[in-house]
Amino acid sequence: MLSEDLWERLNQPRFKVRAYEESELPCPLDADIDTAIATLSNQREFETLARFTARNAVGMFGMYAARMASLAVRLKEPEPIERGVLAYCLAHYSCTGNFYWAPPGPRLLRRACEILELDPERYFGEIPDMVPEYIRKVLGELVRDPQAGGDLDIGELLYVEGEDDGGFRFLKKPFTVDWEQ
Repeated sequence: MLSEDLWERLNQPRFKVRAYEESELPCPLDADIDTAIATLSNQREFETLARFTARNAVGMFGMYAARMASLAVRLKEPEPIERGVLAYCLAHYSCTGNFYWAPPGPRLLRRACEILELDPERYFGEIPDMVPEYIRKVLGELVRDPQAGGDLDIGELLYVEGEDDGGFRFLKKPFTVDWEQ
């Protein structure tokens, strides 16, 4: 079970997705989310975590998934991809799939699999039983038919492959409008 202090950190009233997205990789919030994900062992705990952090869940878990894609490539290890997929499942559950913005996590996690020459089916198709069936189905379909889930190139999500002071990182491009198209 999570400590009361950790619950409070995960449910901060002033959580800002953009600040988290741009923070150092890894950062203390990543460690908090790692701890929370590591404690999950059944569907009740999965649902409790998503519901309790409802104020922040979509942005926090969705952005964590994107950050884990960068970390996997940086470390050349697939383990962060597994955590990222599970975090994306929490984000998806917390809003029943009706995102008001498109979390970049699944697309960046798929791209990390490509860069590391890993089979995305292993990570998107073998989701733990604690995740509700409808979410496992959505992610399974994303692997079998990327277009079914509206899968976009990371550039269409305004991300590029780059580096920061720590090494490889998927970076957010500045938004500009091309009125000529």
